[in-house]
Amino acid sequence: MRIISLNPLLALRSITVILIAVSAGAATKPVAKSASAPMPQISVAGIRVVGSGSGANGSELRAFNESPGTTVALSIQAPDGSGIVEIDDDASRVDAFTDSTGQNLLEEGRFGPFPKISEDRAAGLVEVEVRGRPAAGASSLRVQGSVAMSIAGATKATRVASVRLEPARTMKVGNVTITIKSVTPGDDSTDLGVGLPRSFMNTIHAVRFYDAKGELIESSRTSSGYMNDAGEMNFDLKSKEKVVSAEFDIWQNTRQIKVPFSLTVGIGIGEKTPAVAAATSVIPSSSPAVPKIAPGPNDGAASVDAVLSRMNSAFAAGKGRDLLAVIYPDDRNDFALVMATAVVFSTLANMDDPKAGEKAQKEVDALIAKHKLNMPLNKPPAEIFKNADLPAFVTDAVVYLKAHMPKGQDAASLFAPGGRAQNVRIDGDSAVATVGRKDMKFARVNQKWFARATDQ
Repeated sequence: MRIISLNPLLALRSITVILIAVSAGAATKPVAKSASAPMPQISVAGIRVVGSGSGANGSELRAFNESPGTTVALSIQAPDGSGIVEIDDDASRVDAFTDSTGQNLLEEGRFGPFPKISEDRAAGLVEVEVRGRPAAGASSLRVQGSVAMSIAGATKATRVASVRLEPARTMKVGNVTITIKSVTPGDDSTDLGVGLPRSFMNTIHAVRFYDAKGELIESSRTSSGYMNDAGEMNFDLKSKEKVVSAEFDIWQNTRQIKVPFSLTVGIGIGEKTPAVAAATSVIPSSSPAVPKIAPGPNDGAASVDAVLSRMNSAFAAGKGRDLLAVIYPDDRNDFALVMATAVVFSTLANMDDPKAGEKAQKEVDALIAKHKLNMPLNKPPAEIFKNADLPAFVTDAVVYLKAHMPKGQDAASLFAPGGRAQNVRIDGDSAVATVGRKDMKFARVNQKWFARATDQ
């Protein structure tokens, strides 16, 4: 099993969201075929469910102006240093699409047309569409299949000198001909449009322009598109130069792959914490509100690093009370909810082994009953745990997760981030620090620091 976005401290801004990706052979981060060929990561980016229309013929008025059915949008993240050259929606497959009641929704299952790829080719977005709709009372969806795509692992720069910016002029990049389609001068800039083969356009990572002195011209790609095999790209050059040099970064080592996925997702989709960029990190401009739940006299820690240290020690010792002691008081139910979610969905790791799955389900049911959790987990956290001894539940959840994590995965990394805090930015009684490769938030109450588990 592969659990994605379960670390409430490092990955989620809204802990009420339940977003789980499960691998029973293939999942959001598929195992690469070799150490030299890392595979893209796939996760759920959105869900849309459309009911029957109304008005004339039952279709005059339609929600979202879409036909009845269910759509799950998948986000694709290329491996570091790689780029997505093309996503082939025709060759991609939808193998299963069900809801939590077991209802099959796969009718007319397909990948939607026109998959999207980011300008830097680092990310993509595709939609899986079916005619079926979840049954009443369903709390999650499961979709399984594979995405066919081309990715590349390196770039090579090719510069074309003395390009005259006039319509119908051409330039050669290798054996490919690029034609200037339009040149529109402005007050202090030039809009440039070029035509090129779609297949070649998809291999372009970046384009730069230089003046006659070899100085880089400020420019940006304003749009790109294609019809059949003909592609077109448009640029805004902050220059009125008539002759320039154009440099193309072309993706190399392209390979065709099919990335399998098996995803189970609840009804909420949370905002992901962006990748760390220390120079541009946003620091809260105001201090957090005083928590509604007062911390105990021994709660919190003297510093951000001390919070991390106490978390790791508590998790290693399986002491729920000590772990919760350094979680911001108002966030403790949210923290426990994510632990409960991990426990509940852990049984899906045994989908290929019915006996093991049945045994695991009984253990989970017993744990839920013992701590009197008010199910299902899509209720407000305070309602779910209103009859529970929260520290006792967290203690047992830690013990369970340690015993049931798949080989090679560390339960501690999900709930007790290791390592020291880097680049700590303090603003009043709020702080943001880089832990690993993500930002983590903290709050200070009564001169003691606590880890935040929500973005409130």
